[in-house]
Amino acid sequence: MTGVQWSMNGLECPQCGAVRIVKNGHAHTGKQRSLCRVCTHQFTLHHRRPRISPDTVALVDRLLSERLSHRGICRAVGVSRSWFRRHLQALTKSVPHALDPDPPGFPRG
Repeated sequence: MTGVQWSMNGLECPQCGAVRIVKNGHAHTGKQRSLCRVCTHQFTLHHRRPRISPDTVALVDRLLSERLSHRGICRAVGVSRSWFRRHLQALTKSVPHALDPDPPGFPRG
């Protein structure tokens, strides 16, 4: 059994490019899930995740400054809450946060 390729119809892992792919159940949509035996990455082939346009991202950023609820922004713009959470995480990583409660030059009592 040496030299056996575990490939499903010649598919490759989208993360590492390996061909040792096995079936791994079904997603809630009924599509076949796959598992890479090399990097243990789980994926669904031909998934449909629509791309969010830069104009929509700019609109979401403007609405965040308007103190609207997160769910309200998702409903109004038409983005998923999971995408919105990932966008917020990316924003918090890109914005510097100061942990010092007193800025420099602040008079202490």
